[in-house]
Amino acid sequence: MLLTFQDRLRIPWRGGAKQVTFDSVVTLVILVATLMATAYSYYFCVPIFILLPLVLLYMKRFCGQYHPKTKFFIIWFFGSCVYLVALFELTVPLLEILPQENISFVLLMTLAFLCLFKAKQRAAQADTAAGMLDMDGPNDICKLPKDTQVVMFSDRDDSDEGLTDIEGVRLACQLCRKYVPPRTYHCKVCSVCVVRQDHHNVWLNCCIGKSNHRLYLAGCFFTLLALLVFSNLAMTAVCRPTPIFTLYGVIVMMPDDCNDIFFQYDIALCFTGSLYALMMAAFVTIAMLKQITFISFGLSFDEWRRGDHVKRRNCLWNWKAFCLGQ
Repeated sequence: MLLTFQDRLRIPWRGGAKQVTFDSVVTLVILVATLMATAYSYYFCVPIFILLPLVLLYMKRFCGQYHPKTKFFIIWFFGSCVYLVALFELTVPLLEILPQENISFVLLMTLAFLCLFKAKQRAAQADTAAGMLDMDGPNDICKLPKDTQVVMFSDRDDSDEGLTDIEGVRLACQLCRKYVPPRTYHCKVCSVCVVRQDHHNVWLNCCIGKSNHRLYLAGCFFTLLALLVFSNLAMTAVCRPTPIFTLYGVIVMMPDDCNDIFFQYDIALCFTGSLYALMMAAFVTIAMLKQITFISFGLSFDEWRRGDHVKRRNCLWNWKAFCLGQ
């Protein structure tokens, strides 16, 4: 019966219905149940928000060692975004929110979703878009000069070793059986070579490299803005707000008194949703600061992790190269 239920559990999609796995449903149920439990009382809210980041970090480390191809994190992330949008539109008192504020939040969340979706989509096409040649192809060897030295590497932990800057040396992956450009590394999780790989992102379940790095950073930026806007609007709608300053005719307010939040469940749900959005924003901010730092030094995270700390030119040149996709 369980297998039959899992086989028939599908959602409409372009090109045909997509099957929804049982573990995906379990992840969404845990997510919604956890966030709804935080609104029952103060005694539920505090321990859950203390333990939730620790549990997610432990799950990330555990799955990285024993189940690296899990879809738990991508379902959790996009499920959280959909939950916050539904909470904002259905539960937050919209009479307290201006129409342009509502449109701004939905627009930011839409841009974030599109950027991250395209980043994941391009990751699947990274190896073909990079123009990698197949070592086993009959004509590929003839395309190389006769005096070219082919250096084989097996995985992303021992790939470069400084040989990619030497003239007449060509890198080739033993696992993919392809010739690869400089600063290309093999991802053990995706089982593919990624040009200028930054890291394998568990929240998108794909590698971040040259083909999708800009989209990933743009998606993080729009996600951070959307989370901060949601947190501010939802919290000022259910708490007693106080004006801070005026920006282009819009009065920006901050919550002042939130003492009676847990006396009404829907109001508490908005408040705890704001806290959850702030927690997500903290994780996204850390990821963005890490990305900004490594881009400024012209390094990827994986290169820094392997010990390649060579600074490539200056900060402005590195950002120009990044923005132009060089």
